[in-house]
Amino acid sequence: MKPVTLKLAELALTNLATFSFPLVFAVVCGRTLGLHDYGIVAFYAALAAFLGMVVEFGLDWHGIREVAQNLVQPQHAHRILCQVTAAKLLVCTVVMAVAAPLLWWQRGPQEAPLMGAAAAYLVGFAADPAWYLRALERTRLLLAITTAVRLLGIALVLGVVARVATMASALWAYAALALLASAAAWWQLWHHRLVGRTRVQLPEVLALLRRSWAIVLGNLNGALLTHGGIAVLGLVADPATVGAANLALRVRMAAQAVLLPLNQLGFVRLAGLARDTPLQALRLGRRLLGVTLGASVVLAAGGMLAAPWISTAVFRTEVPVAVLLIMLLSLSVPLQAIGNLFGVQSLVALGCERRYAGIQVLASLVFLAVLLGAAASPLAYGWAVVLAEALVLGLAALTLSRLAVWRVPA
Repeated sequence: MKPVTLKLAELALTNLATFSFPLVFAVVCGRTLGLHDYGIVAFYAALAAFLGMVVEFGLDWHGIREVAQNLVQPQHAHRILCQVTAAKLLVCTVVMAVAAPLLWWQRGPQEAPLMGAAAAYLVGFAADPAWYLRALERTRLLLAITTAVRLLGIALVLGVVARVATMASALWAYAALALLASAAAWWQLWHHRLVGRTRVQLPEVLALLRRSWAIVLGNLNGALLTHGGIAVLGLVADPATVGAANLALRVRMAAQAVLLPLNQLGFVRLAGLARDTPLQALRLGRRLLGVTLGASVVLAAGGMLAAPWISTAVFRTEVPVAVLLIMLLSLSVPLQAIGNLFGVQSLVALGCERRYAGIQVLASLVFLAVLLGAAASPLAYGWAVVLAEALVLGLAALTLSRLAVWRVPA
């Protein structure tokens, strides 16, 4: 087995490649489409990402936990992969059937190409088996796939979107990346014999959906603070505010990309330890807490200091609303990072999905109350995110500290 530091480095490079595309996409669209049209593109991209959390249905987290705890049974792991993928595609079909007529009614037929691109993105997202590679800790293979696909996506954006400069070309480039990433990952799984032949059993798929509902509820409410919040903002605010908020969210996601290797490998290791040796999981969690806290504070400070430069680089001028929103969302980075460690990583690894879901639901209610209650303020989204993330952090820490599992003798 490769050293942990090497796996973290490979995951870091993977996430650098992953998040480089959205940043390039935001810069190119912001400069070529303008703030108004970029706001519309940002709405559809955010809506697709939010619906992706419904499609994911907590299945990735559930699958990672099951695979990590059954690495010595490869046939069982193969079956989990196929059942999870089938379940995600089933949910994807239902989501598109519900969302399509609502979007058609609310946005109009003139935006049909944008809706089609969002649907194509969801299909690619649903079929992507990248979570399986993380569960197997095949980080180098995941790095190679992600880097190649993202470089191709960046070339597509620079070569097509920057020249055509239409909203449809931008969103279809976004969708093409998701479809290509999924296809490349499956091809590599077959090529490296990491997946075998198995039959999809509908009863198993339905049972999987029943077991995962609490995780999806928590993740869905968590996504409401990010892409879902941008989608809600697109319904109540002007496109310029939506574009500024989406840029701020991209900056925050770039900071989170630096921490994502710790999150991903940390969850795999925590899930593997939580069932049989919870006290070892506790010791690992404490080490992760120290590293995560220090790194997230540095990233938050960097984002706040760079806010004026980022606004100028994207919109060709220092937009005050964009600068302030970048600062607010940078401030939320440490809150989100520690809340994520205590919540989705630790509570889900320990099988406490329902408690995690309850915390996220409460945070979402606070988020919506602040966002909609102060919708007239262009900074409402930023303050709503900060308050909701602080609530998740506090409640997850309290819940985790009270679990009886830590009092089991070593």
